[in-house]
Amino acid sequence: MEIFETTLRDGEQQAFLHFTARQKGDLAVLLEQLGVDVIDAGFPAASAVDMDGVTQIADRTDTVKLSVLSRPIKKDIKRAFEALKGAEHRSRIATSARPFDLLSSSAGWAGRAYSKTIDRSCDLMSEARSYFPEAQYYLICAGNRDPSFLMDLSASAAYAGATHIVVADTLSTMEPNGFAKLVGRIKAALPPGTTLGVHCHNLLGLSLANSIAGIRAGATQAEVTIGNTGDGGGNTALEQLLAYAAYFEADDPQFANGCKTQMMAEVVEAFREHTGMQFSPNKPLVGDISFLVETGIHQSIPAEIMQDVFSPETIGRRAEIVIGRHSGIAGILDQLDRMNLHPANVDRQLLYQHVMRAAQKNGSVPNRELGQIAKSLITETNLERP
Repeated sequence: MEIFETTLRDGEQQAFLHFTARQKGDLAVLLEQLGVDVIDAGFPAASAVDMDGVTQIADRTDTVKLSVLSRPIKKDIKRAFEALKGAEHRSRIATSARPFDLLSSSAGWAGRAYSKTIDRSCDLMSEARSYFPEAQYYLICAGNRDPSFLMDLSASAAYAGATHIVVADTLSTMEPNGFAKLVGRIKAALPPGTTLGVHCHNLLGLSLANSIAGIRAGATQAEVTIGNTGDGGGNTALEQLLAYAAYFEADDPQFANGCKTQMMAEVVEAFREHTGMQFSPNKPLVGDISFLVETGIHQSIPAEIMQDVFSPETIGRRAEIVIGRHSGIAGILDQLDRMNLHPANVDRQLLYQHVMRAAQKNGSVPNRELGQIAKSLITETNLERP
């Protein structure tokens, strides 16, 4: 599975998320160290800032492949190539048909529009390959289009020079079963040697499931962003796909990748520092409290069972216990043990009562206060001994 990382291009389309050119370069360095296969460097024709960002990424990375987006216009393809000067040998161009090219009001009109779209797309792919060693064609809004036409379009684009075809659920209108069927049909239509990718959005929370379904159906490239960033509900989360691959599919070659997953927390933290973006506190894997445990039933699960649970260390984080109104005595004792306090002679029921009394005030008990409670009970117990 190749990881196509698009935070610096598609992720930036999220409202209020903006990078400077230097920030793009900084994050690209980390993404290359993480081990992603392709960095989506930007959309050079969009603005001077985008152009500078692409240049920064090209100058500051060494071996990772770089993709740039282009409108389906030949002059944009040439400008995109110029933006990657010095990195031409590891470059890729990505483009697509315009959404309104595929609208139709009648069967006859649709046939003419489809034929024109295929001809234009083939012409673009041929032009793109005259500059770039790789060319990627997006089947945008794939869930809203005629699958038979998409098969013809993708096959024609591939024969014309596209090295990569990407099935894009741009509008979050697909679910895993339907998406897998579509990916399978597209794959069957492509000539040998064409790479098939998936690009899923998350408006209904299905981007990870759809990406997984697409890979199982034969796609070998997945497009992702840090923390589900992006427009339209965001893209498939990089950290979630890597965690899924590491935990559920460690022995499946379809999900094998070259990423150093344990670096993920470092990458996320750098992203947050650069953007000021705050994730929901309990957002899976990247939220501040996603690995904090307060409830007694979870704090008391035996260690031998926890060995089979996803380990936060896999992505460079660690689990922590929080003592509060929902904690049990097992969690309290475990936390004290982590604090190098071992109140073996303390009445556990008394300890629990004191901690719960403290928790009634603010809902949780900080470690300092927990330690003070335990020490006071140890002292009282010792004083009561003959």
